[in-house]
Amino acid sequence: MADHLTANGEEMGVYNLQCIDLSNPDIHESAALLRKACMESGIFYVINHGISQEFMDETFAQFKRFFDLPIEEKMKLVWNKNLRGYRPPIQAVIDDKTKQKDFSEAFHIGVEVSEDDPNAHDFFYGPNLWPPADLLPGWRKAMEKYHQEATNVARKIGRVIAVALDLNEDFFVQPELIGSANANYTNMFHYGVHGANLLKDVVGTTPHCDLNLFTLLATDDIWGLQICREKNAESQVWEAIAPVKGAYIVNVGDMLEMLTNGIFRYPTMRTGQYIYNRFNQLSASTVGKKA
Repeated sequence: MADHLTANGEEMGVYNLQCIDLSNPDIHESAALLRKACMESGIFYVINHGISQEFMDETFAQFKRFFDLPIEEKMKLVWNKNLRGYRPPIQAVIDDKTKQKDFSEAFHIGVEVSEDDPNAHDFFYGPNLWPPADLLPGWRKAMEKYHQEATNVARKIGRVIAVALDLNEDFFVQPELIGSANANYTNMFHYGVHGANLLKDVVGTTPHCDLNLFTLLATDDIWGLQICREKNAESQVWEAIAPVKGAYIVNVGDMLEMLTNGIFRYPTMRTGQYIYNRFNQLSASTVGKKA
């Protein structure tokens, strides 16, 4: 694919991802493609995952309903120590050289846990924070449904990963792994918050890896995701990832790299710094058995 011209006029190469079809009845064929992708770059597309485009479009619309709320309403749901709820724009300097600030905002949910659960206040565990039903009617129900649907996709991918590693197909879908109450969560991100200075502020994300097993990223049709395959290189080369409507972009997290002794590699990722008013969603499943 030809170079991509970023929103700030920079030419950037495009990295073409392997595509894993979850409707393929031959799981070993899919596992071979996934293994190749995870060894080369740690990122790939997933198609025919079972979530309809109509439902995905409705989920994006629901996300926008929340982020369109006045900041005063969103701040009533500011995230807690369990990382549930609204994360406002940090607006803190994250690069001492450029003085750039992070102006993205996010909302985080996980598996719902009752307040009277004995472990309700453990890290990454506990009840979610929800906007009042009269403020956003149907929003909680829609988000819980999306979270469950994304978890089902994560389980399908977990089976392919297991086969790719010559493990029992159900290895990663054990109750204490994908889908456990403190090991699976959904994050909603909005880049390009009102008030950001597009010449000075980072309205995407800075270079990072995901601290989990793997991440499912569903994007809108705006370019933005970029990866560096050689994260330890002295001079890093960034490549753009094309959004594909209806597909998930899946990337390896640091836990999966560690679990495979580096056979599967996680990529360093960032979201282009001049992406304005972009909404996207991701669901990350992590290994996190409760004690």
